[in-house]
Amino acid sequence: MGNSSRIHRPDSCLEGHLLVTRTPRRLALLATAGLAVVTLSGCGDNPVRAGAAATVGDVRITTTDLNGLVTRGLADPQAEQQLGADKAAFQRQTLSRLINHQVLAEAAKQKSVTVTDGDVDKRIAEFEQQAGGAQQLEQQAAQNGIAKQDLRSFVRDIVLNDALGDKLTADVQVPQAQLQAAYQQNAAQNDQVHAAHILVADKATADDILSQVQADPSTFAALAAKYSTDTSNKDKGGDLGFAGRGAFVKEFEDAVFAAKPGDFFVVKTQFGYHVVHVIERRTTTLAQALPDLRRQILQKEREQATADLLSKVAKQLGVKVNPRFGQWNPTQGSVDPVKVDGSSVSSPIPSPGGGGDAGTGGDAGAGQAPTG
Repeated sequence: MGNSSRIHRPDSCLEGHLLVTRTPRRLALLATAGLAVVTLSGCGDNPVRAGAAATVGDVRITTTDLNGLVTRGLADPQAEQQLGADKAAFQRQTLSRLINHQVLAEAAKQKSVTVTDGDVDKRIAEFEQQAGGAQQLEQQAAQNGIAKQDLRSFVRDIVLNDALGDKLTADVQVPQAQLQAAYQQNAAQNDQVHAAHILVADKATADDILSQVQADPSTFAALAAKYSTDTSNKDKGGDLGFAGRGAFVKEFEDAVFAAKPGDFFVVKTQFGYHVVHVIERRTTTLAQALPDLRRQILQKEREQATADLLSKVAKQLGVKVNPRFGQWNPTQGSVDPVKVDGSSVSSPIPSPGGGGDAGTGGDAGAGQAPTG
């Protein structure tokens, strides 16, 4: 009786999977929808400025910035174990991320694309829901090398990249029938109910509990903790979270979707009797879903248009990497190992806090680049 599959259909689950990609070209947290791959190109023949890990146009990415981001990224034990096994590679990926951040910001500026704090808050909330909560999101990000304090800046780049893709494909027509079909395919996400339940074995107990919660709704959580046999959520007030059609067994699903927010009722399923509280109904209309549907349908076009623009902007700015950290790959938009006689050689990692670079000068007076 201790898991939610007693209510959920045996062939389905409500797990939110979140992946923080480790490839430097992708500025995205991949959840249920694909997000754009950021491919940059552009490099210069002039040497990088003294004291910097890299320069992007007039912006210096200092070793202090890079070391701080690397150190924070490897603070999580799992990240240290998985990513720290090749710290030089993780350092190059992190430097690539800092470079890509600057190129993306310039490209957005040229196209007059901006995002607000509210836009970032909304995306973080979506990722939190997919991950199972704020703590879970932070944990998953940390395990993949994105520290809590850097997560918001990382997500901001995702939102900005999406907004840039929207701008570049704004004039691309998508047939209404295709939009409608995509909307129907996502029906479970477009109509969801937030419910809580107390599972008991017999109708008499269920009816007694129902009377109590109808008389005083504030007692629901305490009664769930006392009586519910569903140990997966009884200590959380019986909270089942938001779920769409197909997540529950039919009797339970039909009852919760037929009810109104605020309703209390009893429904019988193969697992027993459920005293149910429908907390909230969340629906997304076709008009509201339109931006996400367009992104889904136009994914390839968006990625290509964004990649072409970012390649152009990177070339305009000029990307130069200190050879100590690697060499810029304009095709992949990443910092690669320095090649000597056709073989890749990993560059040494400077000691944490050691702001200066041997042979390139110190960081004194260096401008700080954003660390997201």
